[in-house]
Amino acid sequence: MGEAETLSPVLPVALEEATRRLLEKACERKLVLATAESCTGGMLASLLTDVPGVAHVFDRGFVTYSEEAKTELLGVPTNLILREGAVSKPVAVAMAEGALARSRANLALAITGFADKGDEPGLVHFACARAGRVTAHREEHFGTIGRGATRIAAMEVGIEMMTEML
Repeated sequence: MGEAETLSPVLPVALEEATRRLLEKACERKLVLATAESCTGGMLASLLTDVPGVAHVFDRGFVTYSEEAKTELLGVPTNLILREGAVSKPVAVAMAEGALARSRANLALAITGFADKGDEPGLVHFACARAGRVTAHREEHFGTIGRGATRIAAMEVGIEMMTEML
């Protein structure tokens, strides 16, 4: 297997290796992956399609940066976003479950957060859904480390959660 190419120059080697391991395990178990991303803007989907030989286990990525996109593409109820906020556990869970329902995937990871601005910079909610299992949630507080660093840290958590859900 080759190494990730597109994002490789800016990614920690450990993240690339973890991504490769995730994709290989998903391939072995015949699982299909999907993502629903907000603050990472599709970077996780890009990473998952970057590893030659195993990227075929990735079905699709939903980049749902706006609240409307979360509703239209993933079926997140508007009243849930209004009540809980777009950056919240319930919305992350709804995003992951929506991605699972609207794809051919068996496992979907959602990320929603404040990369560098908002109510709490560095606050990111993650949810990982797998058919037949309870959706997992994780909340991280990365702090004011900056937009790029928050996105990379979020990808690391996302890969870890997906691996755990295998």
